[in-house]
Amino acid sequence: MGSSSGKIVIFTALPLEYRAVRERMERLRRVDHEAGTIFEVGRIGGTDWEVYLTQVGQGNQVAAVVTERAISMIGPEAVFFTGIAGGLKRDIPLGDVVVATRVFAYHGGKQEETFKTRPETWQASHRLEQTARYAALNPQWAERQVPAGQEAPEVHFKPIAAGEVVVNAGASVLHDLLDEHYNGVAAIETEGAGFAGAASMANQVHALVIRGISDHADGSKQHTDSGGFQHVAADNAAAMTIAVIRALLPAEAAKTVDTARQVAGSERTLGVSSPVGVHLENPLPVDWRRKLLPPWFSEVATLEVHLVPERNLRLPMRQMSQLKDSLVSVGRAEGVFTAGEAVSSALEADFAAAFAREPHRSGSVGLAISQSGQRSCWEPLPCPSQLCIPVLDSEHIKERIAVLLRVLLRLQEVPLTRYAPALAIDPAEILTVTSLGAAAVSNSATLARGGAGGPVHIPPHELWDAETIDAAVPMIAEELALRLMHHFRGPSDDRRFSGART
Repeated sequence: MGSSSGKIVIFTALPLEYRAVRERMERLRRVDHEAGTIFEVGRIGGTDWEVYLTQVGQGNQVAAVVTERAISMIGPEAVFFTGIAGGLKRDIPLGDVVVATRVFAYHGGKQEETFKTRPETWQASHRLEQTARYAALNPQWAERQVPAGQEAPEVHFKPIAAGEVVVNAGASVLHDLLDEHYNGVAAIETEGAGFAGAASMANQVHALVIRGISDHADGSKQHTDSGGFQHVAADNAAAMTIAVIRALLPAEAAKTVDTARQVAGSERTLGVSSPVGVHLENPLPVDWRRKLLPPWFSEVATLEVHLVPERNLRLPMRQMSQLKDSLVSVGRAEGVFTAGEAVSSALEADFAAAFAREPHRSGSVGLAISQSGQRSCWEPLPCPSQLCIPVLDSEHIKERIAVLLRVLLRLQEVPLTRYAPALAIDPAEILTVTSLGAAAVSNSATLARGGAGGPVHIPPHELWDAETIDAAVPMIAEELALRLMHHFRGPSDDRRFSGART
């Protein structure tokens, strides 16, 4: 599949797994396959993917049939199987998520004096596995997707086994077989082999299995099921699946970014500057977030992204009032706000806004449209629990700028005018510049800029029409991120921030 179809299919086996995914989708409609398989088609907020969802029932055979049928009918770029599984490792707690790096069909073999295994095995798509690892590095993935009050799960990248037996016994011949021949397997389920096998026969369709651990396959299933762990595991697996889709770039977009980088590299070699928007001698005036909504007294470093119109659009108050009511629903649909958090809205003479100030966020997240037509969006930088200080990660910030730019373009119908992107970190006194991966295993950090200085602003210096911004989001986001990171480069500071919890 040389180009992006813009389509993804998510398969589930059980009703609770289906519902866990469905409640994270929007604008759903029904589509029937000629053989009778029913799909619901919708969107994931903050992405351009068209997502098909179906429930196949239990078993590898039916999973294989429906997977082949869906790929043939829909022509997706990627397919996912998500749901619950039994855990085979005691160090992986109930509710945690396992992303399958490999799927074993463990029932194949030859019976002689001893049973000799002849398993089939399928490797996870490298592209999807890498995207999942990238998504899991961001501690905010669970905040955005896991219901409020539910503990965020750990994500494990391990092989899984798939057969035709639901295992619920602490000691059995099957347990002995798995322990002897598949000791590295972290979970066991009954659809992954059929799904992975069918996907492997399709031409370049990327496939990934994501499971939440609902029991330990040790005879305690009735107890864990009655304790609600099936629902927790299904919810967490669905949340991780959505997080991966949010982080997944379509093949053409990834190719465009790579080509743009190659072109930019060639132009630098030739002494020619990279393509940019229409340069402005003087940057356009910006209503920074602090002017619209003064920061909360305990807010952490916050990223804000703005699209400033070339001309003042002078939106009428009637339209501003309508926008106030729609910003909350649009924010939820686009993933800016979680499904369960309380969102406030405000209408002033010169702007309309929707925002959430929740303790678990350590800051505020929101959307705003000024009467001038400026569009604004903001969210706190990630703050790993081990470090307890906001982290500015160059790769993560580039990804978030791209996501927020797309959100801003979808806030309302875009008028026929050009926009200049602007960026800020405010407050910017307490944060560290490092990768999220390094921050997750560290308990101390260097304060960027020595903990001094006020907000960091990247003013709007280039004009783009909205269509061009939408098409060039990855390149624009990369340029803005580079300019932002430049402000945090300087002599290293000896002051250390210790955030380890005892």
